[in-house]
Amino acid sequence: MSVLGKILKDVIQGRAKAGATGPLSSELPPPELIESANSSLDSGDVASAEIALAQAMSRYPEQPATQQLFARMEFVQCLAAAEAKLPGPNYLDWLKWFQQRLKPASYVEIGVESGQSLQYAQAPTRAIGIDPALRIVHSQTAWIKLFQLPSDEFFQRHDLRQILGADAVDLAFIDGLHTFDQALKDFMNVERYADAGTIVLFHDIFPVTAKTAERERVTTFWVGDTWKVMMILKKYRPDLTLFTIPTHPSGLGVVTGLKPNEQLLWRDFESICAEAMAQTLDDFPPQIDDHLNLVPNDFNAVASLLDRRHHSA
Repeated sequence: MSVLGKILKDVIQGRAKAGATGPLSSELPPPELIESANSSLDSGDVASAEIALAQAMSRYPEQPATQQLFARMEFVQCLAAAEAKLPGPNYLDWLKWFQQRLKPASYVEIGVESGQSLQYAQAPTRAIGIDPALRIVHSQTAWIKLFQLPSDEFFQRHDLRQILGADAVDLAFIDGLHTFDQALKDFMNVERYADAGTIVLFHDIFPVTAKTAERERVTTFWVGDTWKVMMILKKYRPDLTLFTIPTHPSGLGVVTGLKPNEQLLWRDFESICAEAMAQTLDDFPPQIDDHLNLVPNDFNAVASLLDRRHHSA
């Protein structure tokens, strides 16, 4: 079952349980349709789940529950589009792969949430997790320090070298807000603690559909405009090496060649963001894959790229 499929299942089940005893129970779709959707999601059959939700919506076209059902339907459709566009290993598979292959001495994750991806950090890696709304439910085995702060505030108050006991950050994963300007600022802050071997990963970098890739959230499955950060880095920092892995559900950006003393992004941050804010996906098709430097969603292919970077460094 896919990552997003599990999320959708939890949403449906949670609402069904609430409706079982709540005042809107008479407006909810028949339980058998909810069960049918859940069973389909359990087996990975997104098409059947979509049919079950469509049937539920058709029986209650004017009820308040219809809007919630519509959001669920939209979520399933986005999920299906993402699975069709992005086959192969998902982003959690990749995060685990990067940890196992690189064995970083130091790791920073921005946007920890439940600790699902942070758990892949293994001893002797020393890791820092940053998130203003921590809710860790996944077991952590590495040396980890958690900071319940917005990332901007963290970098204002703390020095990564002192906390990690390292001269530089080996690996960083940026998965905070779904906005390009915050992702860019997080990158800039991490770069201050980088060296020639540092690798930065960005989540939510592939705009699956135009509607899910807007700055303002209008869909349940939402990528946001984080994808713009790759366009910015490609244009203003040609010294960097970057590419995008088209991994489910919304891509993974990879950036190497960082320079801790680089000041261009800091100097021109406001004007760069103003330019990017006015851009939409319509400014880039049909070569969006080229703009993102898409590479195969394949472990061997990416390993080859990283090895090439290492040998040329």
